[in-house]
Amino acid sequence: MRSLLVAAILVCAVPALRAQQVELDRTLERVYGSVVMASDVRQVRLLKLVDAGADTDAAAQAAIENRLLIMRELSRGTVPEPAAERIAEKREAWRKTWPASTDVSALLARAGMSAQALDGWFRDELKIEAFLAIRYPLTADTRRAERIAAWVNDLRRRANLSAK
Repeated sequence: MRSLLVAAILVCAVPALRAQQVELDRTLERVYGSVVMASDVRQVRLLKLVDAGADTDAAAQAAIENRLLIMRELSRGTVPEPAAERIAEKREAWRKTWPASTDVSALLARAGMSAQALDGWFRDELKIEAFLAIRYPLTADTRRAERIAAWVNDLRRRANLSAK
């Protein structure tokens, strides 16, 4: 009788415990061994590090996935490291997108990103820009954006990611 009572209490307690659980983070996708976490999506949205069109979690996630796919492609070639001055310029351009009163250090802390990681993000952005300029030269090609989008969709297909 006592064991039946304990079992009944446990059965009733388990749903209550589940209701109290708070999700801290979760894996959303794996891209060739790199993990895209829900915290990554929150971070890039909070810091506005991806395209302005990525105004939803799904769009931000796709932008992160695309970035990982492109970084994998450029790792096969020889894209030079950008100069520290270029990284600083990129960071300053980003900082100017925020109101002058914005405490960037507090913003980074809230997003869980260090200044060094932010510089790493901008370094990779510059490498991606250089890679795309080589692969798809900046000419009067009116279809350049379409060609890049088609290439990225092909990368997504090869990585077994849905087209976005």
